[in-house]
Amino acid sequence: MTTITEPSSRIAGEHREADSTHEFSSQASSFSGWIAWAVFVVVMLAMFINPIEPKTSAEFDRATSSLNVLTLAKLGLAGLATFWGGLAFLVSPRTRGILFSLPGLGLLCLGIVFTLTSLFAIEQNATISRASALIYLGYVLFTAMALATLGPRKLVAAVVCGSCLYMLVTWGLFVLVPELGTFEEYVSATETVKRMGGTGHPNNIAKNAITIVLVGVAMYLGRTDSITSVGIRGSWKRLFLIGVITLAVATVIATLSRTAMLAGFAAAGVLLIDRLYGRGGMAVGILAVASGAVLVLGISLFTGEGPFSETAVSAVTKSGDVEEITSLTGRTTIWEEALSFIVQRPLTGYGMDSAASVMSREATGTHNLLLHVTFSAGVIACGLMLLLLGWSLVFGTTSPQEWIRAVLVYVLVSGLVEDTILESFPTTLTMLWFAALLTPALIGVNQQVSPQDI
Repeated sequence: MTTITEPSSRIAGEHREADSTHEFSSQASSFSGWIAWAVFVVVMLAMFINPIEPKTSAEFDRATSSLNVLTLAKLGLAGLATFWGGLAFLVSPRTRGILFSLPGLGLLCLGIVFTLTSLFAIEQNATISRASALIYLGYVLFTAMALATLGPRKLVAAVVCGSCLYMLVTWGLFVLVPELGTFEEYVSATETVKRMGGTGHPNNIAKNAITIVLVGVAMYLGRTDSITSVGIRGSWKRLFLIGVITLAVATVIATLSRTAMLAGFAAAGVLLIDRLYGRGGMAVGILAVASGAVLVLGISLFTGEGPFSETAVSAVTKSGDVEEITSLTGRTTIWEEALSFIVQRPLTGYGMDSAASVMSREATGTHNLLLHVTFSAGVIACGLMLLLLGWSLVFGTTSPQEWIRAVLVYVLVSGLVEDTILESFPTTLTMLWFAALLTPALIGVNQQVSPQDI
């Protein structure tokens, strides 16, 4: 009897242990699922709320420290993102693996420099600068955690959903409450141009919209065969994407942002570079040349002069003044002003989000990404940013993933004439730039760490 009962009790114990293990695994899987959904919602809300800065004219383009409901909501999301990102950094090997990649270390080092130099920020902007530096670090940690938890496809989907809500609110104000949704920009002493605004400066609205166009096309046409891919299949999902892309294109047109359009065209070319071969590519090339010829002919017929005459060139400006193009809409003067301030504080800069408070009222910013970083945190930060932009150039021209190429090239091109990224509260393009730099590390991390270990 003893030789029979002992194996039976041992087998029963093994069954109980197996059942307990299975129950624990199910609970862990369910818990991970809830975490993933929570992260998705936080990303979506951040991309919806963070870009909102009510504006109807350039007079409101000043840095402010007022704690209204909108700012409190942004701070709440930033605090939650920072808490989760910091916790994941402590307990998640996958998150640490992503952050300890070369781009991850570059982003972290830049955040540390932002934080240290913020201690020397100008007095009237010190609180904003220090908060902005900590928020930047928090969102870098959170982006790594989101990649480890959701993967690139779901992270990009959350960004698209949040940005779509932002554009819908913007259109609602523009169409239904035009006095709040229209931005009046002075193009001369007496003339103004009405552009889409309400939820931000037209250039910022256009930047977010163009980014969604690019990643939307990448999701529609993109690869699905890798952990770093964001391509989707399924008729309903693709139909939704077509609607989002259409909304984003209409938004860009309504903002009259030539900077966003030109940078978007450059990024779209790089996004589709591996498809521009064969008969399809030849057709696209012929169509592009034909469209350019039609545009030149149309301008000539409209103005009655050559396509590059003063009259023809002025026809594509907002004010009709050719100097608007030759001076890059006044940016050359702004760059000179920014450099004159930088040489006064080359090591520490003036603090993040300080340009609008320090520079002249007409400038409202440095309008160049490197100048933006140098003005904010000095030449060391500028050096780190150069390394990150170099990394962006490498990945932007060699990555097999369409969305990575598009995002990184758009940052590089747009950054020549706009601050583009690194706002006080990260918006669509900043979040995707973080993700595009960090995503390639997922391949190496997955080979070293179990996929269940987020």
